[in-house]
Amino acid sequence: MLKKGTIYLLSVGLMQTCVMPAFAEETTFTAPEESTTIEVTTVPETSTTAEAVPTETQETLPFTAPEEATTQPQEFENSQETSSSEAIENPATSEIHTTESIEESTQTASVEDNTEDTSAEKTSEEITEEESSEEESTEEVLGEGVEETYYSKAYLNADAQIYTSWKEDAAAFTSLPAGYSVYVTSVVLFNDEPVWARIMFDVNDYSSEGYVRIDSLQLDESGIMLLDKDESQSFPADYQPALNALHQAHPNWIFKPVYVGDSFSYAINQQMGTPARALVSMYYNEGYRSFLDRDYDFRTNTWKQWEPNWAGASEETVRYYMDPRNFLNENDIFMFESLSYESYQSQAAVEATLANCFMSNATVPGTDYTYSWLFCWVGEKYNINPVALASRVRQEQGSGNSAMISGTYAGYEGLYNYFNIQATGSTRDEILQNGLKEAQTGSTMMLPDGSVSTGAWDTPSKALIGGSLKFANQYILRNQNTLYAQKFDYDGQFNGKYWHQYMTNIMAPYSEGNQVRRSYSTTGQMDNNFVFLIPVYEERPESSPRPAEHKNQNTCLNSITVNDQEIIKTFDKDQMDFYYNVGKNTIYANVQVKAAADTSNIAFNNIGDLSHKVEVTTITAIAEDGSTREYRLIIGCGVEIEDGFFDDFDVTAYRKRYPKLSRKYGDDLDAYYEHYLLKGKAAGWDGSTNGVFPSERPSAIYNGVDYAPVFDAEYYLNKYPDLKAAFGNDSSAALNHFITFGIKEGRQGCDDFSIDIYKGNYPDLRKAFGNNNDAYVAHYLEYGLKEGRDGLEVLQDSKDNTSDDKKDDTNTGYVASAEEKKYSDVYDYIYYRNAYADLRAAFGDDSAKYFQHFLQNGMAEGRQACRDFDVKIYKNNYKDLQAAFGNNTALYYTHYMEHGKAEHRNATFEVTGNNTSTGGSGNTASDTAIYNGIDYSLVYDYEYYKKNYADLRAAFGDDPKKYLQHFVENGMREGRLAKSSFNVTAYKNRYADLRAAFGNNNVSYYMHYINNGNAENR
Repeated sequence: MLKKGTIYLLSVGLMQTCVMPAFAEETTFTAPEESTTIEVTTVPETSTTAEAVPTETQETLPFTAPEEATTQPQEFENSQETSSSEAIENPATSEIHTTESIEESTQTASVEDNTEDTSAEKTSEEITEEESSEEESTEEVLGEGVEETYYSKAYLNADAQIYTSWKEDAAAFTSLPAGYSVYVTSVVLFNDEPVWARIMFDVNDYSSEGYVRIDSLQLDESGIMLLDKDESQSFPADYQPALNALHQAHPNWIFKPVYVGDSFSYAINQQMGTPARALVSMYYNEGYRSFLDRDYDFRTNTWKQWEPNWAGASEETVRYYMDPRNFLNENDIFMFESLSYESYQSQAAVEATLANCFMSNATVPGTDYTYSWLFCWVGEKYNINPVALASRVRQEQGSGNSAMISGTYAGYEGLYNYFNIQATGSTRDEILQNGLKEAQTGSTMMLPDGSVSTGAWDTPSKALIGGSLKFANQYILRNQNTLYAQKFDYDGQFNGKYWHQYMTNIMAPYSEGNQVRRSYSTTGQMDNNFVFLIPVYEERPESSPRPAEHKNQNTCLNSITVNDQEIIKTFDKDQMDFYYNVGKNTIYANVQVKAAADTSNIAFNNIGDLSHKVEVTTITAIAEDGSTREYRLIIGCGVEIEDGFFDDFDVTAYRKRYPKLSRKYGDDLDAYYEHYLLKGKAAGWDGSTNGVFPSERPSAIYNGVDYAPVFDAEYYLNKYPDLKAAFGNDSSAALNHFITFGIKEGRQGCDDFSIDIYKGNYPDLRKAFGNNNDAYVAHYLEYGLKEGRDGLEVLQDSKDNTSDDKKDDTNTGYVASAEEKKYSDVYDYIYYRNAYADLRAAFGDDSAKYFQHFLQNGMAEGRQACRDFDVKIYKNNYKDLQAAFGNNTALYYTHYMEHGKAEHRNATFEVTGNNTSTGGSGNTASDTAIYNGIDYSLVYDYEYYKKNYADLRAAFGDDPKKYLQHFVENGMREGRLAKSSFNVTAYKNRYADLRAAFGNNNVSYYMHYINNGNAENR
């Protein structure tokens, strides 16, 4: 968005007809810059009340090295920026700076009622005109748009939407009423016919750009005045539209480019590279302020005030105010005006500059002449623009109450410094004393009465004349002869570039330039032969937008306490984890957290009871603007955790990578941290977010069985070079090899399961399966996972199990007693002895003591004493038993011996959907769906299967076992429906991933639903 004022002064005569003139040179089209939405209510960039403004940098002598001349910013009292000639300076509450609250100037646009948010699509009323709409629409679709340069005044002949582009997907960002003055800078043609126009227009004192349909415009071809070709071509293309608009309004104005020779980014870096070189008033939203460490303390959410009430400017702010293209409009162009004296710079123009300030129509103290007369006398005599001199003093002194020009400051009585030369420092007194020391040194000058003064500036006249001469000698005569150049020092003829800057206020050229413009406008001199020296940088960005205002973004922490003990010592804003260790006798942790910014909120779960070796809580800081940041507080409970231990650990990834841990710990996140601390990290377990997770691996389903818990193709191929050489990265071939050969060979299929470890951990399995590796894998998939058995880590109790197995095989001396035989359905001496190391340590090989322990303690404790009966599973499988026996564990053993086994109740593995209330004859809903240890009840119902197939009824009659056997061995393959809630054809058709995996293998679809699909809510 360009700054205000270009179009609304154009004198436009209404025309009755519209004739399109010949087009200017054709240019290759590039995507138009998207316009910023017009603001109809703004906070002005210069305050309408008095405000302290930083002053010039420390003045240096000629030929001083730039680095030695780098100065601290200065502050003077009661200075101001004003946005209108009506601004009234309020008296300051202190001598140095104004502290009154600054009222925001809300300006209402003349077109406010016509500005609205619209969609990118036009309504039918806007695009339906009988005579031309369809034809134009066809041209836009069939033709290819070409944008050509063309300049003309124009006005809208009807209310019109303004768009960000002429492309189909462009959005309308505002609307303008009929009769509104605009300026055309290019047209877009389709099949050689103009359809769109790019226009510049003013709203709310800001100039903007956009696209409008050409039929909404009435062109004014009278008095089209473009820059001379030589003058136009001396500027880059991105300068020309704005300059042509200015030239159209003011033909006498002369624009001269000054090619800097540096890239725009380099110039910005030079401005930002030195602290306090670019300052912005604390009045402005924090979006204008720098968040660099040197400028902003995130711990306290405060900005360093390099001068009272002035903070470092952000890079976005510097870019905006340093980009000349943002100010090529009628209001702001005067920051580029040459500061040499011209005859039109009259006393009336100077008086207009001083309007409504302490110098307005006022005599200089101790004289009989006015300030405006004195500025004109100095300007004419020394070839200095008197309007610029007056504007500079007004900018520096504001309401005129500063001790710098009072002549009463203690120790420096009778001294004056109107230009605040050398007034540097970080405190009020330091600034005043340094400025008045400069006045004490003074200079030599001629006074209006013809006399020569040498020495101190001991009168206001001497301070004004001497300051003007120093201002001219140090800046204007050193090629810093525009307000812009005095701030940004781009010329380089005086000991290099960018360092010799008069002021630190980044907005000073803009605000002073506006004051100068107002003085010319008030006195009717806007059509004088002004000369503007406009810098041109290389490698310019497409645009340098004004900084966006925003709410506070601080998501930093100020303090964390655990049981009133401070955790944060020296807070680093990049620190994400905080560690704290407590003794093993500490059982509770009360955590309190405070944000750095009062506008931020904190969210976290207090830790409370300490139940793990590691307790972790995630702390979320929520800034005022809604942005968030997460921290971790990690407490070691009875263990010492070094800072940084969990740097690369992500609990979500750890849980996802190791399904066994997920099954074991569930949502107990602290348990994962504890595992990583005590075992995982030392064992090389991966806690990072890198790599492929099990859920992302290729399918491990083979013949309807999901081998994912024991197989990972990438792991398998990388672990065994012979397989890698044979199969490359073919995951299907790897899976086939694992099932066909790998399991039998004892190969490890993933990092989460080892056949050897699984076998070594459980003597009951060794007794049952011996060396049948396929049986171990099948058991783990069917039962081990559910039972929480471990195939990854060697269990402490299993370390001497191998020798026990040998004893089992050779212990022929053992003979079960008559009493033991009565309990044979729930008790096996060898199993019981091998399963519990504490019993072996206590009883050795004394079988009687084992049996006695089982009767007196083991059943009550719920110990498993044989392979085929697990009391926990038995209890969980049958709600009728739970209702009858509650938590009396021994009764479940007794029931199974006396009734359960005869009723074919299952005590070996958990049965899906088994809610039987009675044992019955064994033909329960669950039992009639179990075949070879697999529960098919999710896809099979005996009564449903029997009822729907007459051929089966004829063959099997009422034998439920034969129906189930047929379903498993034939029915699934044939795709028969065996339950009303599952249709294999629909299941296949609904899921493309399953079709890709199983093709036409119907059995796989049934098994997938049983093993995965139901749990996945398919």
